[in-house]
Amino acid sequence: VGHPERERELSGACEVSLRLGDSVVKGEMTVTGMVAGTVDGVQASFAASAVARLTCVRCLTEWDEALSVTGSQHFGPIPDENGYAIEEGKIDLAGPAEDEIALALPAAPRCREDCRGLCPTCGTDLNDNPCDGHGEESSSPFTVLKDLFDS
Repeated sequence: VGHPERERELSGACEVSLRLGDSVVKGEMTVTGMVAGTVDGVQASFAASAVARLTCVRCLTEWDEALSVTGSQHFGPIPDENGYAIEEGKIDLAGPAEDEIALALPAAPRCREDCRGLCPTCGTDLNDNPCDGHGEESSSPFTVLKDLFDS
């Protein structure tokens, strides 16, 4: 603090466990970065990586996907709006890195761009097996509306 000319590289790993909808990041998160002194604290720039377990919103297939993010965080003697501050002369990049990983999780993951999803009647995965249809019978409340448009 108060030494803008001082810089220091850092690296480390920590356990992370977070969930956003059906997306889960659990296991090791690695963080590398550079910390530079400022007049009122330290500025940290970092890169973080972790593996997320994602579930396709269309067909419910699960897969692991590597996430890599970058970010920066200013640490001062007084906690910021996220609660990050210099505590006992130390900073902890796990929180800001975890925040960036959470922001990188897709809101509606898809196993592939052209995922066809599941048949709404029988649940067949339409990516693997074409569904032959289920005749005209349907338990959908919109069947009556369809009949109106067909006449």
